[in-house]
Amino acid sequence: MVVMHDVSSAQRLIDMARLVYGLGLKQFIATRLYGAAASSGVPDVMRLALRLNRGFYVLPHVRDAVEAFNPGKVIIISREYGESLPISEIVARLSNKEKVLLVFGGSESAPGKDVAGLGEAVYPAGLEARIGPVAEAAIILYPLIVSLSKSS
Repeated sequence: MVVMHDVSSAQRLIDMARLVYGLGLKQFIATRLYGAAASSGVPDVMRLALRLNRGFYVLPHVRDAVEAFNPGKVIIISREYGESLPISEIVARLSNKEKVLLVFGGSESAPGKDVAGLGEAVYPAGLEARIGPVAEAAIILYPLIVSLSKSS
């Protein structure tokens, strides 16, 4: 399941939901929402989720998502606190059969140390700077979906 944490931009929240649902994933979780993301992004994503028959959950913090969904693994995408790994290695860590929460930061700064400490923090190798959560999600989720569809 994909989590977007600490987001104020309605458009960023909507774009992430479109990516997640467009890749065929069934659930999307948003934590620590404020500003336009909370006031106009949530209703827009909720309409999208309802139209596509997908799940959308809003929780106060990543800790709450971990408690509620009880994943086998939590992976946080964090340039500041994560281990630099090739995309193929990140995908390999995600593609086993256990339930995984994949957490992306929704603001210009990556998830903080408190969030990075909730699981395994990693970041795609080869990126010279943070490219934003939707782009990070796209370069990680697409190969993951392709990998999972080949193994089915």
